[in-house]
Amino acid sequence: MYLVRSYHVAHFFFVAYHFSLLMVLFAIYCLLFCNINVFFRMSFPEKFQDLLKEWAPALVIPLSLYVAYKLLNRIIPGAHNLPKLDVKNKVVVITGASSGLGKSLAFELYKRGAQVILLARSTDKLKEICEELKETFPLNQNEPTYYYFDITDPEQAPWAEIPRVDILINNAGMANRGSCADTSMAIHRQAMETNYFGHVHVTNSLLSKLSPDGCIVVTSSVQGKVAIPYRGSYGASKHALQAYFDCLRAEHKNLHILVVSAGYINTGFGSRAIDPSGKVVGVEDENQKKGYTPEHCARLIVNAIRDRKTDYVMAHADARFAVFLRYFWPTLLNYSLYIRGTKDQWAPKNKKE
Repeated sequence: MYLVRSYHVAHFFFVAYHFSLLMVLFAIYCLLFCNINVFFRMSFPEKFQDLLKEWAPALVIPLSLYVAYKLLNRIIPGAHNLPKLDVKNKVVVITGASSGLGKSLAFELYKRGAQVILLARSTDKLKEICEELKETFPLNQNEPTYYYFDITDPEQAPWAEIPRVDILINNAGMANRGSCADTSMAIHRQAMETNYFGHVHVTNSLLSKLSPDGCIVVTSSVQGKVAIPYRGSYGASKHALQAYFDCLRAEHKNLHILVVSAGYINTGFGSRAIDPSGKVVGVEDENQKKGYTPEHCARLIVNAIRDRKTDYVMAHADARFAVFLRYFWPTLLNYSLYIRGTKDQWAPKNKKE
């Protein structure tokens, strides 16, 4: 009850503040166009008045539009209006937690006081991570726990051991390399089982245990918005993932779902991708090596959870621009991706037999 009352008070002051600011900006704009001397009740040089009148629209109008957007966005109901989410003492379930981004998320969340439950196939690694967490952050009295979990084998899931969830992080995944024509149906199905069906199963299994002000996080990819050549199975599975969680969000008024569309992260993920025959490629992409560190990404994601973001493109400017082109100039994007594809090591002319 206290949380609800605090939320309504904060909501009222937020709306009142932005409405007042909008009115002030509108008044300033009107007064500048009418007579600046009336506004300030003192004499200003004509050149100064003319300069202000010339630049007032360029300054006041964008600010007014931004304030109006923030105000209207606050009025619209949804999870984005829930109070900020403090992860301290929150129960956080992380899939794919034994390495890479999942491991970094475990450290970042535990550092901020969360109670983490780590899921992955490598229980030896999970045990080591839990011990390291306790040694590194002794002030957090929450005991980190772990369970064996294969996302493609839901029958072995430890859901009975998890009575409550505040934050669910769907993080496990796989990647592929090779043309759409060369990739076997078995690889397409494997990508969908891991990157789509697995996360759907996890989410459906724990949805009823999620706290009312909780959060579901999906570590997707920019390729869930913009498919790039020779990554067909991966891109298709990430597009499906985006669509499913968009739909789930739309079915609930205040369910906080954060889809993170990540760019390149330097975790070795690309080297674990499989080729059209199902073999691990064993070679890291050069773009992947230049990506964000997993520790940096973990901080950004936890901050996005705290700030109640719902769709977060965590990538460099070129990737964000590609997402923009996807909707506003798709023909240019398609040709740009074609040019990119001709330079890809998996393009027919570049493949090494």
